[in-house]
Amino acid sequence: MKKYLILLLAAVLMIGISACGNDEGSLGEITAPAPEIEDIDVGDDVPGKSIVRTDEDGLVSVRIVDGSAEIFFHLEEWGDLNTGQDEFSEGPFPIVTMSGAAVDAVVGKVESMDIYSFYNTVIPTVAILTEHGRVEYFLADPAIGWQVNEYGCSQPLPWIKDIVSFSYEPEPSGRGDMAIYALDAGGLMYNIRLVSDLLYVFDERGIWEFFMDDQQGGQMYCGMVLNEAGGADILIGAIYPGGGNIETEQTYSGSYNIYLAENGDREPGFIDFDLSMTWWIAELGEDAAPEDLAYWEERSNIAGSYRFAAADGFFNLFLADGDALMHTGWRGDPIVEYNFWLTMFFD
Repeated sequence: MKKYLILLLAAVLMIGISACGNDEGSLGEITAPAPEIEDIDVGDDVPGKSIVRTDEDGLVSVRIVDGSAEIFFHLEEWGDLNTGQDEFSEGPFPIVTMSGAAVDAVVGKVESMDIYSFYNTVIPTVAILTEHGRVEYFLADPAIGWQVNEYGCSQPLPWIKDIVSFSYEPEPSGRGDMAIYALDAGGLMYNIRLVSDLLYVFDERGIWEFFMDDQQGGQMYCGMVLNEAGGADILIGAIYPGGGNIETEQTYSGSYNIYLAENGDREPGFIDFDLSMTWWIAELGEDAAPEDLAYWEERSNIAGSYRFAAADGFFNLFLADGDALMHTGWRGDPIVEYNFWLTMFFD
């Protein structure tokens, strides 16, 4: 059953889917001169000619000149790197962007974005604003430049566009950890940590998959493909030993809305689905009743709101309101938690 569903999903969904640090912590343009840097001559912050950004502890500096960005390391500020400081170079190393020339940057120590955490300090995050209003980022690990002699940025962060400036300030909730925010032309503010977790959510090279065995002995499967334009295609398959030994498959297509702005109409971290059934098939056992088929008329639409948590290769949904994507057993309780992982397809 699982193998059959995966192959079917690949055929159905992949076709159907066509459809940076302000010294004062404000959201305004960053115009203050960069701190003096004695050991490395990175130049002055001259409007229209060059921009220099440095983190609060003086670990890393980024300089932008005529759209080209480069990074410098102040190794004496790092203390014991634990991997042999003599092996590292202060730079400069070029920064390679993916969405055009660099126009501004921010450098800050964002603990939740330091996925390495094996230094004695938080590795600074560098966020780059490009000429087309997109944001890219990378972790300023001194070991990378020593090995490859350049720093490559991530893909442009999804959904957020028309960005005009950065800020670096504490998060308003939780422990008040430092965060990098991006402000768009409409005044909406985004925490780039939240958005960076979603880099691969609509990766066209794969499908998000969820499997579950329910307590009644049934097996359930959900495959999901999202695109950046707001389209969603979902396939749901199940075998229900009870209720007439029913085996079903359904596909749904429609739209989703994702909420990311800190100052938007809704709290960030939610995704809403509005889906309509486009195809279904059911194989009924000898004990199945004719009225069992009416169930699919009841499930012709799915409209639900979910809180999400994402990381590289994982996308978890938690039902907050409305319809569940799936139910336990035949017409059983709604499933409220979905732990999707990304299954990649290779040429």
